[in-house]
Amino acid sequence: MGLYEEIEKSFPNIEKLLSEKDLLNFKNTSISELCMYHFNLGLWIRNNMLRSKKSPLRQLFIENGIENPDDMSSIIIQLFHYYISKLS
Repeated sequence: MGLYEEIEKSFPNIEKLLSEKDLLNFKNTSISELCMYHFNLGLWIRNNMLRSKKSPLRQLFIENGIENPDDMSSIIIQLFHYYISKLS
């Protein structure tokens, strides 16, 4: 399985974390302002999806040359933003 496919599998779980209002605010955030999610949503992603060295998602990132968990969570946030934006 590819990196994007593995990331996409996590989107329903991330979506459940956010209230409808928070999801709408996230969706309406510009790409350049997504960094404001680094210490809340990004922290959750790092702690729950990437912390374990055995995480398949973490391993796929490393195999693709991305080793920093902050970079990993930023990519997931950006792709989640794209995913949410496509839904409507």
